[in-house]
Amino acid sequence: MIHYALVSDLMTREEFEERVEEKSTALGGVVDEVTAAMLVVEDLGRSHVKIGDIPKAEAAVVSFFGKILSIDGPREFRREGEDPGMLATLVLGDPTGTTKTTLWDERAAAVTELSVGQVVEVIGKPRFGRKEVSFVAMRESAVEIVETKKPPTSEELTTPFVVKILYMAPVKEIVRKNGDIAHLQEMLVGDESGTTRIATWSPENFSDVDEGASVSITGVLRKEDEGIVEYIAQDTAVVTPHPEPISVLTIDAGDVEEGQCPVVTGTVVSTADVRTFVTRRNTTSRVRNIKIKGEDGDVLSVALWRDEADKLILAGDSVEIINAVAKPSRFAGLELSVGNGSVIRVAADEEIPVQISGRIVLRSFGLTLENAEGVYVLLGENLPEPGMKVTISGMLSGVRLKVAEGWIQPADYAAVVSSLSSVE
Repeated sequence: MIHYALVSDLMTREEFEERVEEKSTALGGVVDEVTAAMLVVEDLGRSHVKIGDIPKAEAAVVSFFGKILSIDGPREFRREGEDPGMLATLVLGDPTGTTKTTLWDERAAAVTELSVGQVVEVIGKPRFGRKEVSFVAMRESAVEIVETKKPPTSEELTTPFVVKILYMAPVKEIVRKNGDIAHLQEMLVGDESGTTRIATWSPENFSDVDEGASVSITGVLRKEDEGIVEYIAQDTAVVTPHPEPISVLTIDAGDVEEGQCPVVTGTVVSTADVRTFVTRRNTTSRVRNIKIKGEDGDVLSVALWRDEADKLILAGDSVEIINAVAKPSRFAGLELSVGNGSVIRVAADEEIPVQISGRIVLRSFGLTLENAEGVYVLLGENLPEPGMKVTISGMLSGVRLKVAEGWIQPADYAAVVSSLSSVE
């Protein structure tokens, strides 16, 4: 009885079977054993979930109905020092989404009895944040699923992938399950149609590429899952400079519509402090809310997550938000979500040499130099301490003051002038 797996942490198998028999008797025997078992599971708070809810499921084990969209395998693979094993993968869907589950050995061999279009009931262990479940049990079901989300697709491009490199993330070191070390780099790219993400496990292929470059890439795999398109530059990818500059679709903050956005431009009108919270996986994360406005004055909410929340974003900054998703806000209008596969950056202003005097103030976003003319955020090393009155020589870009030539206190300056006079 596969449904026992859903409540095995709550009772023994004997207790479960006893409850199933009691449920069947209480209903006058009009339901079969499977239905009675499902009712017992629901009584214990372990009801079926929709496939679209699997990535955020908090339960250790879930049960769901899904239509088989694709069957890969079974195929044989070799384990070092052991007999060959069998592997098969199923993609299942319902109207809310798709998920993948992998079967091993005897279970993998049994997929030959399944067929695309068949509906099954699956019990599995979800992998939080991913559209995958570790297989536990499965049975054929009479439940009817007419429409489903489209299954993921993958194909190698037959023509070069010509794009502009908009952002290159630092290379990540990944430890595989077998202990091997791999290196992953993700980039955001764009053209006149919009923006997307491309990843590579061979970052050395992009070692001569800089942000802002227009390139032509061969050996690219296109992957689509529920309308989200991403690309993989394979190990054999060849990257060459493109002779012509590539323009990228850019929209104003006032023109944002729901869904995936290309490059969104706007001016920051307000910022909130970074807020730390505990996720469903019991890990700590961060979020920061800001508002930007477009050229017509319309204001758009933006949520910055994780590393994006830690960036220095100030009121008055002109910003670019690349490849973010716009969703309905909890309050009103739309909200851009920036963090997973998207970034925010401040548009570079011209740097001019300045000498500014004022008082040093410590604010939540860092040290500032403040006077009657404005507030300037200090960047650099060996900065003055809060409360000091100083004169700073440096380079000013917007409201950012890079301390390039140091700083002096007025009293020190007066002493220097006095000493020079006495020498004369």
